[in-house]
Amino acid sequence: MAVFNKNTLYQISGFDNPIIAGELVYAQQVFWNLDFKTDGEPVDLSDATIDAQIIRRQISNLRDTRYGLTFDIADYISDPAPEPINLTITNVDGPAGSFTLVMDESAWDVMANDPQLNIEINNCVAFSGRIKIAFPASGTSPAQDSIIFLLFLVRSDGVVN
Repeated sequence: MAVFNKNTLYQISGFDNPIIAGELVYAQQVFWNLDFKTDGEPVDLSDATIDAQIIRRQISNLRDTRYGLTFDIADYISDPAPEPINLTITNVDGPAGSFTLVMDESAWDVMANDPQLNIEINNCVAFSGRIKIAFPASGTSPAQDSIIFLLFLVRSDGVVN
């Protein structure tokens, strides 16, 4: 798993926000089991709405430094413009405060002939996005959203492309 420079992650999520960041191989299927707790007790997600989206990004100046990967991130410019990609949320257990975020190649919407998947390319394919957990208003508490930011770099394994 890649180590990202702390300042690079702040670029995506800010100083106090959680983030899931990783370096994936093209066509890799992966999932994350997430559990939410407060003071050791599960956060009840029974009434919450959970969704996740990513969108293609352009990175430049990718460098592996002593403190982790650093790079600049910007909108990916193409015609047509990239659309947000919905990720699958499964295994929701509201009372236990858990769910699974799933990513597979079909979610990435990346073609095998994408030039940024060439093994010699330094500035690889990138996606950023978020998981949004929307809690409805309850009693005197107003509605509230919890956000987890997402950042994925996608590289060629040297076999496919």
